[in-house]
Amino acid sequence: MELKATSLLLLICVAIIHTSDEAGAIPRCCMTVTKRIPREVLRAVTTHETQSKSGRCEIDALILHIRNGKKPLCAHPKLRKVLKKLKKKPKLA
Repeated sequence: MELKATSLLLLICVAIIHTSDEAGAIPRCCMTVTKRIPREVLRAVTTHETQSKSGRCEIDALILHIRNGKKPLCAHPKLRKVLKKLKKKPKLA
């Protein structure tokens, strides 16, 4: 009987952990930022996110997701202006 109670308790714990949203999860934050990123890399950015120090993270950062990149890059927030200019400018062949 004790085995059934232990199994049931374990099952409930796993279900709670599985269904919990990211509110209780440890956030992934940039710890440092890069100020110089080559233009070729900036042109390969597919999406970007803003990390705010007013949230769960300690510093402001621009999280860049690169095409064929394994992990995102942490850039200085001022690079957002450069990124927008590169995305607007048509590529010359």
